[in-house]
Amino acid sequence: MIYFWKKGKLYCGRHYGDSEKPRCGGCDELIFSNEYTQAEGQNWHLKHFCCFDCDCILAGETYVMENDKPVCKPCYMTNYAVKCSSCKNAVEPEAQRVSYGDHHWHAEPQCFKCSGCAKCLIGQRFMAVQSFLFCSAECKKKTMA
Repeated sequence: MIYFWKKGKLYCGRHYGDSEKPRCGGCDELIFSNEYTQAEGQNWHLKHFCCFDCDCILAGETYVMENDKPVCKPCYMTNYAVKCSSCKNAVEPEAQRVSYGDHHWHAEPQCFKCSGCAKCLIGQRFMAVQSFLFCSAECKKKTMA
């Protein structure tokens, strides 16, 4: 083992290196380049911070953490995004949404509305039956009859 003395303390080679340069979260090597990225509480070589699904480089790009792994937005939308129970489109990761059990809706008047009378339910009390939303027992009764 190689040891280093720095500021009155003894360091092994690895910990001395850590005190001088950041370490990449992807390859666990020291980063000697001046260009690197910081994400998710770690430092990364630019080429090592990449989408877990398609390997595209994520430095400076929008990404989503899915199961503790970074995923680019296109892969997220294709493979992980929940579908709106009303319009059936994927819900963007940064979009406002309403979730109830296994059902999800865009938090927009055209999606999160009563299945009976089409009243917007954002900020209102509602009843859910499967993927159907109702503003009242009366609307539920009329629609489900």
